[in-house]
Amino acid sequence: MFSWFGYFMPFSERIAAIADAGFDGVMLSWEDEEAPNFISRYDFPKLVRDAGLSITNFHAPFIGYSQIWERSLEENRELLDFLVRILKDAADFDVSAVVVHTVDMELGDYTFENGYAFFTELAEAGERYGVDVAVENVTRQFLLYELLDRIQTPHFGYCYDTSHDYMLGCGSGRLIAAYPDRLKALHFSDNDKTVDRHWIPGEGFLPLTSILQTLDRMDWHTLSCEVIAPFWWQERTPQDFCVAVQQGLKKLLRNLGE
Repeated sequence: MFSWFGYFMPFSERIAAIADAGFDGVMLSWEDEEAPNFISRYDFPKLVRDAGLSITNFHAPFIGYSQIWERSLEENRELLDFLVRILKDAADFDVSAVVVHTVDMELGDYTFENGYAFFTELAEAGERYGVDVAVENVTRQFLLYELLDRIQTPHFGYCYDTSHDYMLGCGSGRLIAAYPDRLKALHFSDNDKTVDRHWIPGEGFLPLTSILQTLDRMDWHTLSCEVIAPFWWQERTPQDFCVAVQQGLKKLLRNLGE
């Protein structure tokens, strides 16, 4: 389960809620937390592992990506070096993958070769450190398709986000069908097919059973949830929320076996 799930509370308490709900791993947002109290990201791995959890992947900060396509590689050198350092951090902490985005919400005038050069160097760093670069299926999914076609290194692939996929006209399961062997990370959640809400699995209208069947055929068995507690959950405890996520997953898996 993702370490941030919609409640403002100390990092260690969120991790404890995830562990107590029965999860065995956590995905970490790889940036320092400022509120409700400061904690360095470099303290995260020990706190997580002390709670008995493994670390599935790091998620790089998710802003600033559109400039990858809008500017030249040299103009983006600082951002590239920043992401390469995160790959090194992942290697240092024995974490197998880093999730990045292709773009922000908006994208101005761009040149594909700018992004191709950037992600080629990032992929080379992934090979150097033995860490997967998992590019998430956000908007402009055609850019991700082209990157996957042109960058064939073993540690370069994608992060499949179910909620994002079913908000895109080009989505609806096409990505995992087209590139079953390039999946490096999973963000599993539900929504109402209207807004990208990241609800508890089973509380929305996505064909999650069908997605699970596809993942099973791909021999993918790391079911990792990126969920955000909506406003009606905020009056209930974060522990209750995490338990509800676990129960939603178990119900889907029972249905899958029937």
